[in-house]
Amino acid sequence: MLRPEPSPPCSAHEQKLLEEIVHTYPQPIIVIDIDHRVLIWNKACEKVFGISAKDVLGTKDQWKTFYPEPRPILADIVLDDDKEQLELFYPGLHRKSPFIEDAYEVESFFPNLGSHTDRWLYFTAKRLYDEDGNVVGAIESLIDITQRMEAEAEVKQLNESLCDHSQKLEEANEELKATMLKLANTQKLASLGKLVAGISHELNTPIGNIRTISTALKADAARIQDQLNAGGMTKSALENFLNNVLESTDLIEKSTAKTAELILSCQQISASDNEYERSMLDLRALVEEVLNRQTQGLARSNILVENLIPHDITMNSFAAPIQQIFDNLINNTRMHAFGEQRSGKIKICAQVCEKMIKVIFTDNGCGIPTKNFSKVFDPFFTTKFGQGGNGLGLYIIFNLVTGVLGGSLELQSPNDGGIELHIILPSTSPYALTVEDDTYYI
Repeated sequence: MLRPEPSPPCSAHEQKLLEEIVHTYPQPIIVIDIDHRVLIWNKACEKVFGISAKDVLGTKDQWKTFYPEPRPILADIVLDDDKEQLELFYPGLHRKSPFIEDAYEVESFFPNLGSHTDRWLYFTAKRLYDEDGNVVGAIESLIDITQRMEAEAEVKQLNESLCDHSQKLEEANEELKATMLKLANTQKLASLGKLVAGISHELNTPIGNIRTISTALKADAARIQDQLNAGGMTKSALENFLNNVLESTDLIEKSTAKTAELILSCQQISASDNEYERSMLDLRALVEEVLNRQTQGLARSNILVENLIPHDITMNSFAAPIQQIFDNLINNTRMHAFGEQRSGKIKICAQVCEKMIKVIFTDNGCGIPTKNFSKVFDPFFTTKFGQGGNGLGLYIIFNLVTGVLGGSLELQSPNDGGIELHIILPSTSPYALTVEDDTYYI
């Protein structure tokens, strides 16, 4: 083992200066001689450990400060260069110092140290040599790291607590997702039940009419047949029968038309994106096609429609459901907003917001009572019951916007009357995960 180069002996002045440095150093320093007797016990040792220098100088009692029974401290082990004792008394705690050659350092916990205070200490020990390179003792310096270790323990506890909270949040989030899924399924079932009940109720009337009329018509036909067979047919009886037939067939035609209309509405409700062709669309042009088809109806109602959608808004989406939305909106507005008015105005605007397109549909009609805001998108809700409306127009719009097109709706009532409907649609409509799946992603 290499030994340090011998140094000239210290003068009395240098010796006094060295002692002054050692005793005024703010951290505890212990020096032992070749026989393991305490040579230096600086003032910091007295203050930190509560033991005066006169009680330990010249003794081998340095262990009493740290341990309940006699055993070597780190300086004793380093002095003897005893690797077995190093592992025995500081298992897994010792390491070679990265700063001081041939020195070892340890971090360890000491209960009831000094004035019965639990402390963490970081201590380093190294051999001392004389000018000839002979081992003459060892020095050990100690630093109180209690605050650091307590802070690290608090940080560790905080991290564990955060991990625990994070785990609980994840579990709560999963529970929330499951609950939301159950709620969504419950709402779907409730909506489906309401829809089925509504369809059944609506179909009962036209189908009942058809059965009543067909039964009466069959009875009339049988009566005419009997008169004809008996040779008692009269012109007036035949004319009455033919008039009944015409009236009955007219009623049957209207009832079957109502039935067909309901079936078509149900088809529109149940349609998925797999039934539509996806393409790049010009939103303004799509709306313009709808307005062209509705020109005559709008003219008869004296309704002016302003298509204010910019020319440069394009979408990767489905043309049919988008046009169906505007068809239903205009029809609904003609029937409900301007039903008793001689004229009205509709404005259709749009703007791009990041990856979304916001369509604003407004009219200056009679508006919607606030109490009905939560009902207008429900199936079969209508204020024109028995006047030609089936209450499915806005429900179809809601299904198309939130389902196939992956958007959302917000209904507002401007201060100057009428309604303002905000339709938020993604620039790229969602793709179904599978052909059978009704879950979408963007």
